[in-house]
Amino acid sequence: MMKANLITRSLFSTGLLTLSASALAAGTWAEARNDAMGGTGVASAHYGSAPLVNPALLTQFGPKDDLSIILPSVGARVSDPDNLVDGFDDVKSAWDAFDAQAGDGTGADSSATNLKQKLQDISGHQGKAEAAASAAIAVPNATLPFAFVAKGWGTANAKATVTQSDLAYLDAVGSGAIQPTQADLDKLTSRAEGLAALVTEYGVSVAHQFDLAGHPVSVGVTPKVQRVSTYNYNVAINNFSTSDFRGGDYERSETGGNVDVGLATNLSSEWTVGLVAQNLVARSVETKEINGIKDSFKVRPQATVGTAWSNGIVTTALDIDLTPASGFASEEKSQYAGIGAELNAWSWAQLRAGYRADMRNSDNNAFTAGIGLSPFDVVHLDLTGLVGSGRTYGVVAQLTYTF
Repeated sequence: MMKANLITRSLFSTGLLTLSASALAAGTWAEARNDAMGGTGVASAHYGSAPLVNPALLTQFGPKDDLSIILPSVGARVSDPDNLVDGFDDVKSAWDAFDAQAGDGTGADSSATNLKQKLQDISGHQGKAEAAASAAIAVPNATLPFAFVAKGWGTANAKATVTQSDLAYLDAVGSGAIQPTQADLDKLTSRAEGLAALVTEYGVSVAHQFDLAGHPVSVGVTPKVQRVSTYNYNVAINNFSTSDFRGGDYERSETGGNVDVGLATNLSSEWTVGLVAQNLVARSVETKEINGIKDSFKVRPQATVGTAWSNGIVTTALDIDLTPASGFASEEKSQYAGIGAELNAWSWAQLRAGYRADMRNSDNNAFTAGIGLSPFDVVHLDLTGLVGSGRTYGVVAQLTYTF
């Protein structure tokens, strides 16, 4: 119950979930099977999830496969090492008490001391949430396998910026050197600052297998329409509210085109290697300027190489990012590696596990695990969980239909 409450309270980017919600996803997609296997998939994804991960894998279907529908796949991840949202609530309560006592002239010294302590407790604390959602319809065929894909992915972070001038003022009130007034409260400058970006995409994936010197090589491409919305949330620290984070006053959006390209080849009947480059068109979308502060969200071209081995019962996979992930210009870049495995029991049930690490050490590493239920290989229910350092938790749920 405590962990569930933490996840709910920490999702200051709850609005992202209404789109939908790397996340837990490996960057720009949510897919429960791949996420459970450490965020891999460039060489190990099923053809139905290929348009999300690597469009070249659309050619990797069986003789009985006619249609795959993912509707939906949703996931979210939070990292809140400092219990930030509760800290904002504590500051608001202490602020309101100081405001009331400063107005009537009673007990302001003790309430000022309490507010100063709450501000010091939260100073510099940060929290982060990610979310993603995906839907795809894949139609395999021998000539030109194709798929329709819609997905949304986003990230949000918040931090407490406490100024020394506020602490010095509250210290003076607490010692009795200054008698507070309502006008003084309006001059306090500590802030709650947050950034969020939400990317929505709609595309069509196609793939074809070529013969290269007697060796089969699949090539896939996903042209797409991409909308990037940024949010620059910057308010007085006592006014932080999760419901306001995606308010229109803080939003700026741009729409443009982009494209993903992938390659895949089977080195043997069990061993596959793949390469995907997502978002080949680099984009930079600025936020609104709020209280003199602005940033920009960088949609970066991201290349990932992967390899997988599978005999139908056991599958292992390894993915490594060759370039950093998309993110805000003010944030440290992240670049991931993931490893995972799946045990498939007669195509009726699956157990999965993996590990995902940021090779640049700017994000929390995490263990992943999940289960799959697929009666008659028609309806597939996949659930994934993630636990990592820095009070990091995540979940993904997915429903897939194959015919």
